[in-house]
Amino acid sequence: MMIEYEPRHREAVLRLLSHLPTAQQGVSVQQILSAYERQPERRLYLWEENEKVVGVIGIHIQKQTFAVQHIAVHPSFRNRGIGSALIQAVQEEYVSQAMCSTQETKDFLDRCWHKQSQFS
Repeated sequence: MMIEYEPRHREAVLRLLSHLPTAQQGVSVQQILSAYERQPERRLYLWEENEKVVGVIGIHIQKQTFAVQHIAVHPSFRNRGIGSALIQAVQEEYVSQAMCSTQETKDFLDRCWHKQSQFS
C-alpha cells in the first residue's frame, strides 16, 4: 500500500535511498531526502508491506506534469512488482498530470510502460 512520507519514516527512507545509483556515485542520501523535505513541489511516497517500508518513489510536481525523480525498492523485495505498483499508484494520485521520467528513472519507467502496453 502506498502512503505519504512523514518524518517518522526518515531512517527507513534513508536506507532505501542508499540503493539509488546516484547514492552509489557519491551523492548524499541526506541531501536527496532534504530536498524532498524542504521543497513543497517535491513529494515522497512509500510502499508498505506488513507495516514495513519496502519501497520509495520521489516525484517533482509541475503545472501539467510530474517527474519521477527517484524510485527504490529494498533488494529483498525486488521483482515482486512493488516498483510498478508505486508507479501505478502515483499515476492514479496525479491522474490529471502527465508523468515523465528523469535520466535516472528513464530505464525503469520504460520497462514499466512496456509491460503495461503488453497487457493493454
